[in-house]
Amino acid sequence: MASAEFKKVMAKPLVKHTDMPHEMSSEAVEIVVSAVDKYLTSENFEKASQMIKENMDKRYGPTWHCVIGEGFGFEITYESRQVLYMQYQERHSILVYKC
Repeated sequence: MASAEFKKVMAKPLVKHTDMPHEMSSEAVEIVVSAVDKYLTSENFEKASQMIKENMDKRYGPTWHCVIGEGFGFEITYESRQVLYMQYQERHSILVYKC
C-alpha cells in the first residue's frame, strides 16, 4: 500500500475493541470524531476528552471517562458493554469507558 493510500485509510476511525451494542458504538465513534476534529488540530487533548465525556454522560448517563494519547496500553475495570478503544487520524488512540 502506498504512503498516500495508508494515510487515507488511517484518517478514518478504526475501532480496535468494543463490547458496546452496535448503535451505541456508532454514536460513540461519531462523538469522538467530532471532538477530535474540533480540538486536536491544536493538540488540545484535554478539551477533546472533556467534550467526549460530557456528550457520553448526556447520552448514556454518568460516569464516563475518556483518555486520548498517541498509542498506549490499558487495563481497566468498566461496566459490561460500556467500553470503546479506537484510533483516529493516524496516531491518536482514544479510550472511552463507563465505570
